[in-house]
Amino acid sequence: MVADRASASMQARGRLSEEAANLQPRIVPYSGRTEWMRVLLLIAVLAVIVLGTTTLTTILLYSTAIKEQGERLLEMAQSQARTIEAIARQDSYHLEPGTGDAPNFLDVLIDAHAQYKGFGETGEFTLAKMDAGQIIFLLSHRHYDLDYPEPVPMDSDWAEPMRRALQGETGTVIGLDYRGVPVLAAFEPVSEASLGIVAKIDLAEIRAPYVAAALKTLVPALATILLGAFLFTRITRPIVRRVAESQQLYQDLVETMHDGLGIQDEHGLLQYVNDQYCNILERRREELIGSPTEQFMTPESKAQFEQEMVHRRSGTSSSYEVAFTLPDGSEVATLVSPQPILDARGVFQGSFATISRIAHLKEIELALREEKEQAQRYLDIAGVMFAVLDVQGKIVLINKKGVDILGYDGYSDLLGRDWFETCVPSDSREMVRGVFRQIMSEEMVPVEHFENPVITRAGNTRVISWHNTILKDADGIPTGTLSSGEDITEQRQAEKERLEMESLLRQGQKLESIGTLASGVAHEINNPLTGIINYAQLIHDRIEDSKLKEFALGIIEEGNRVAAIVKSLLSFSRQENERHSPASMAGIIDATLNLIGSNLRKDQIQLTVDVAPGLPLLKCRSQQLQQVLLNLLTNARDALNERYPEFHEDKTLRITVQQLERDGRSWIRTVVEDHGNGIAPDIVERIFDPFFSTKPRERGTGLGLSVSYGLVRDHHGQLIVESVPNATTRFIMDLPVENGWSVNA
Repeated sequence: MVADRASASMQARGRLSEEAANLQPRIVPYSGRTEWMRVLLLIAVLAVIVLGTTTLTTILLYSTAIKEQGERLLEMAQSQARTIEAIARQDSYHLEPGTGDAPNFLDVLIDAHAQYKGFGETGEFTLAKMDAGQIIFLLSHRHYDLDYPEPVPMDSDWAEPMRRALQGETGTVIGLDYRGVPVLAAFEPVSEASLGIVAKIDLAEIRAPYVAAALKTLVPALATILLGAFLFTRITRPIVRRVAESQQLYQDLVETMHDGLGIQDEHGLLQYVNDQYCNILERRREELIGSPTEQFMTPESKAQFEQEMVHRRSGTSSSYEVAFTLPDGSEVATLVSPQPILDARGVFQGSFATISRIAHLKEIELALREEKEQAQRYLDIAGVMFAVLDVQGKIVLINKKGVDILGYDGYSDLLGRDWFETCVPSDSREMVRGVFRQIMSEEMVPVEHFENPVITRAGNTRVISWHNTILKDADGIPTGTLSSGEDITEQRQAEKERLEMESLLRQGQKLESIGTLASGVAHEINNPLTGIINYAQLIHDRIEDSKLKEFALGIIEEGNRVAAIVKSLLSFSRQENERHSPASMAGIIDATLNLIGSNLRKDQIQLTVDVAPGLPLLKCRSQQLQQVLLNLLTNARDALNERYPEFHEDKTLRITVQQLERDGRSWIRTVVEDHGNGIAPDIVERIFDPFFSTKPRERGTGLGLSVSYGLVRDHHGQLIVESVPNATTRFIMDLPVENGWSVNA
């Protein structure tokens, strides 16, 4: 059974191959004889159409005329029959009973009929009776020169209308009359006299005008056909010739094209191949037609071909490489470029494809790949990164140093990706992309050297010093950029740290100079201030006027307040206080408020100080903590004044100090809280960075919080910030009671 099926399959394949071979297109060359054959065929087709249409029209009109004429004849026969019946009844009424004489009304009818010439050319009435099986005609007839027709047997085929009338029937019929001539007749019985009457007309008379009209119509129609065919030939001859020439040109192009061309049906069977297709596969056309394409492919290419056919049947296609097996067993590498053929509903009907030898292209590709690999090795040993971008900004080449700097595993992770989306920080991405587009469109002159940050795969930022070259084609049109970059991140970081240290040193020198100046000014103020206070005390002790005593006490109080400020200023500026010493947080706050309290009152800021009682002393440098608090209070004051330029019930500043336990150690927590504008979330993390400030340049250096953070850290403490924009800002300073310092160290 298997053998039978295999044999049947081979026979079916053979028949299919033969049928497919017959489908191989062959274009018939243009000739005059072929053209005239087409014209004659056109004339014949049109003539048949006209003849058929004319005949059908004539038949329809003739049928309608027969029907209408029959109805008229029936009306005439019935009218005559009723008239005869009326005369017969009248005649019977006047006859004497029992006389047995024939009705004399027939004589009247015969005489009247002798004067009647009939209707039309052949129309007439006939009246008859049946006697001894014979039809006896009672009236003379126009076809016998007004003589009486011979009797007709009742069983004869002639005189059918009269026979049916005498049998008592009524209606119309097409049949033979008493002459044996086809007629259209209406028959009606005359019941009063046992007679029959027929009104008839020859069919030839009814048919004659329609036949004449058909002939008159057919002749000009045929003449019109001949004229139309002549004009059609004159008009279409150049078109037919051009079409034939175009077909011949198409055939020549297909057969002489450098690439092979094959057409296959929806089952993958070849239906057409050109000569070059046969040459590439080194096979005869008869061997290819009707065979599946994959039959001639290598096993590896068959699997790829099946995958490509899936895409092709879905309406998509792309070029791919296929290796064909030649008759001698060798292989030929080809590039296949297919195109699916779909019907109006989008259903796959087959495809056509061109194939071309690519052995030489393979050699070129191999040489180019080797050169590229060699160039890549040269680039990889360079100490700087190299990157090539195309006009769209896609990475087309990058060396190992570039891959390492950007933190990727290999070249494939970067090649083909958008440089700006992958390697440029988001805050400068659009700006850098815009500059690149302007350079590619030659709207901007490129900068040869510049520094730009890049973002690594891990999200870190590296600073690269770039040297750029614009790549151009033979016409001078930019095709991309070649860039070499050196990672200078550590170098720039070292420069930044050096600048920060220099700024801190300059700031320290400024503070030292301010301290020296403050110390000198304080000493100069102390001497006259002591005299003012003493003289005010003498005045107070020696006068009796209560009003003047009150003024003297005011002078003494204000003098003492100035003395306390001077003392705090001297304490802040003295170098010997840099030693570690026990100090209370309440005393540090009081000393700080002596310096800034008047400014807070002047700005109408409501100050609240809440220091928990019984707090232990801190081992610290009190002047440094005083500096921290002064910075925090100054920032809080600026924030409140910015939000509330005038008095407001929420223009408040609160200082709280309490003791807490954490990790088995005692801590002193100091909180400075204000209700100013707060700090935006995107800059909170940078608030302690050196030189970072939200204030104008003339109002802040950006070092206050940075220095404060460092001083608290030197005391083994923590300084953190909590802020809600347009609500509150809280700076929290946690200091350990025991920090490991020795007193007076």
